[in-house]
Amino acid sequence: MSINGLFPNLTEDNAAELARFGTLLKRTWPLKGKHRDQLKYDIRDMSRSLTNERTKRRKEYMTDDRFLSPYLYYFLPWNLYRMSRLFSGLELDIPDGAEIADLGSGPLTAIIALWMSRPHLRDRKLNFTCLDLSPKSMQAGLKLFTAMAGKDSPWRIKTVKAGFTDHLRKKADLLMVCNAFNELDWSGRTTRPQADKLTAHLSNCIKDTGRILLIETGVRLTGRIISEMRSSFLSRGIKPIAPCPHAEECPMPAMMPGTPWCHFNFSVKDVPDWLQSLSNEAQLEKDNVTLSFLYLSQKGTASWGAVRAISEPFKLHGNKGQYACSDKGLTLIDIPPKSRALFPGEIFAPTWPDNPKIDLKSKAVMLPYKPKASKG
Repeated sequence: MSINGLFPNLTEDNAAELARFGTLLKRTWPLKGKHRDQLKYDIRDMSRSLTNERTKRRKEYMTDDRFLSPYLYYFLPWNLYRMSRLFSGLELDIPDGAEIADLGSGPLTAIIALWMSRPHLRDRKLNFTCLDLSPKSMQAGLKLFTAMAGKDSPWRIKTVKAGFTDHLRKKADLLMVCNAFNELDWSGRTTRPQADKLTAHLSNCIKDTGRILLIETGVRLTGRIISEMRSSFLSRGIKPIAPCPHAEECPMPAMMPGTPWCHFNFSVKDVPDWLQSLSNEAQLEKDNVTLSFLYLSQKGTASWGAVRAISEPFKLHGNKGQYACSDKGLTLIDIPPKSRALFPGEIFAPTWPDNPKIDLKSKAVMLPYKPKASKG
């Protein structure tokens, strides 16, 4: 893991690739005059359809030409940025010859982000199988990947028109499902049966040594989805590697409004100028982005009593507080006023008091934070 936990700042190489992506996009998916002029309105309309109007949206919306261009120009690069930050902080040393499945892949977002953020993998022979109901979206992504990585890239990418619960011919070393589960119905009593059905399928799609990576945008609904999936995976012997520092019950299941839920919020100070400019043009400016994720395997991660900061800092009785996750359940870190707050995703070894207090509001166990003394 990086020194800052899960979401290190972009490397110079990664930042350069994201900047170059804007040029490749214009060359690979050019927009003529009136369509370029209309782009900011199309982006705004699509943003509404993905949020407050989502119940009216067709499941196969990415097959619609009206949606594909704004998605490629705005939503795809923002997702590339999110995933680049995450992929940089995860252990992703994928072996030569590995099989990677990308379910509900859209325009190959996860694959492009993986190439951008993990340069040590670029020369390995990796085999990708992408499943999506929109072949046009996958083909657009394949063109963008080829423009970025070059025609001689050893990465072999096969696209298949299929749903992400359809059969995979080969079991995967790494199985990715990114921004796909939110398309399903998770209302009412469907939540746990849906999670059980999905985890049964995904568990059967990986090798014994395989890993599963789920990524969703960081809203309360997806936090609940991720928590339900985690619980169902645990019942099948699939354990979390990250972000959870333990395999106990999730302390942030997002079940009740007003309660903490597991998602990560981080700065966009290193996002490319062309993307910020387009976002401003569409009146959808961002100063931060969020995501929820879950990374799992049969082995999981070694439990050593770690605490992982989840929320951003907030005022707490004259000090600073941050919600965190630990094997003691929901944890509230109590940080002295002159001490640096932790980065969301940062992990550390705690020093617990003999009799920890309980926060009356959140019912979280209180952890006084003692920063390490600086050297020198």
